[in-house]
Amino acid sequence: MKKRINWIDIAKGITIILMVIGHTIPYNSLNIFIFSFHMPLFVILSGVTYKMPKDKNDLKSKIKKYCKQLLVPYILTLFICTAIFTYINDDFSLLNVAKQFTKNLCWGNGCDYTLFGIHFNGVSPIWFLITLFLSKIVFDIINYKIDNKVVHIHIVIYCFLALIGILIGRCIWLPQNLDLVLIFLLYLYIGFLFKKYFTRIDKYKAIIFVACFTLWTICLGMKMHIEFAVRGYPMYFLSIIESISASYCVIELCKILEKNKMLKLFLTNTGKISLIILCIHSIESVAINWKDIPLNIYLVTMLRVVTVLLLSFLFYFGKKKVIEQINQLKNKRLLKL
Repeated sequence: MKKRINWIDIAKGITIILMVIGHTIPYNSLNIFIFSFHMPLFVILSGVTYKMPKDKNDLKSKIKKYCKQLLVPYILTLFICTAIFTYINDDFSLLNVAKQFTKNLCWGNGCDYTLFGIHFNGVSPIWFLITLFLSKIVFDIINYKIDNKVVHIHIVIYCFLALIGILIGRCIWLPQNLDLVLIFLLYLYIGFLFKKYFTRIDKYKAIIFVACFTLWTICLGMKMHIEFAVRGYPMYFLSIIESISASYCVIELCKILEKNKMLKLFLTNTGKISLIILCIHSIESVAINWKDIPLNIYLVTMLRVVTVLLLSFLFYFGKKKVIEQINQLKNKRLLKL
């Protein structure tokens, strides 16, 4: 079993908590701060842990792995969200659930949208999984076909594809977030380069941090932030650069937080189950209208974060216990044989 990198799990833990907060609080400075980096950082971290496919068989095995890790949770969560949605809207029946699920499966975007006269409902925060799934496959194929040692060619390719994705998103939202996939590729490559040149970057981290933090602060002062779900890219590539700069600053912060035992314990464990938290958050987003709770919005936000974390950890430990019981039964049967 490969060793986990603590600061990556800490970054995931912070980001997934901020995602829940960002989906609850009203539009304000905190919201702008969260949306300036939280989703891009997730994709960059996927790039940091990325490994190039060695050959065709390795490429196939990686795609199978993505199906198990990302596609299966996406489909299961989407089905549960669809069933809850139809029930809440007094439209629950197996046929209606099947119809709406098929429609959601074809669409895959996070927000409501009308495409060619057909209205599609947003699929809640779970849109991120299908986008990351497709991005990783495309990323693998490109890196398999083109020599990854030629860095400048890859940078040109991914910047060009990101620009195309931004321009398409400005005109039309594509099913399965295919326009976002083109942008995610750049973030994956940035993460991959961060890992590849980690020693060099670490050598000049003080200068890089100051430069990135300065740019991030200036952009925040302009209320600049990215919202992938609604294709919000203020000033086009500048918002991309801001999110990369902000992500670097947060990564460096996570390396410092790693030294605090209590924070490290909580955030690493939270980061390890970030996928479960995303799925639970997607389900509760459909099931509960938090804005209807007659409390201060920040108290509601705290309640929502605690609820999501508790349910996620309960699911994680429950699943772990079930797997242990199944393995014990299998071992007993083998001993009898």
